[in-house]
Amino acid sequence: MKKYIFALLFVVSYAFASNEIQKAFLVALFTNNGKGENVQHKITTTLSYVNKGEIISKVAIIGNYNKNTKVIVKLAGIEGKLLDELTLYNDINKKVFGTELTFKHNNIPKKGYFEVFVDGKLYDTKVFVK
Repeated sequence: MKKYIFALLFVVSYAFASNEIQKAFLVALFTNNGKGENVQHKITTTLSYVNKGEIISKVAIIGNYNKNTKVIVKLAGIEGKLLDELTLYNDINKKVFGTELTFKHNNIPKKGYFEVFVDGKLYDTKVFVK
């Protein structure tokens, strides 16, 4: 009987473990020559990124991100390529609370929204890129 209770407790704790993403959003956009802006609290970018060559975007994912999590970012419909990952943690207790991902987009031909998808679910589309 104890084995069944232990197994049930294990299954329930695994099912309700905090392994989901709470937030995913665009943090910053940069051109290949270093010009860019922080777009966390903006609806529209101040700089134009159309036909500027390579565009670098930084996306923050708050929650338990792992290598099996599929993140797709699109800038005006063009999918970005993952370049780098950086762990975000609290300075006081060194607890990990998220990940910052860096993506590269090649030559954006038109204006459009920046979209962040995590495991097929749309998390952010508020920033319009000029």
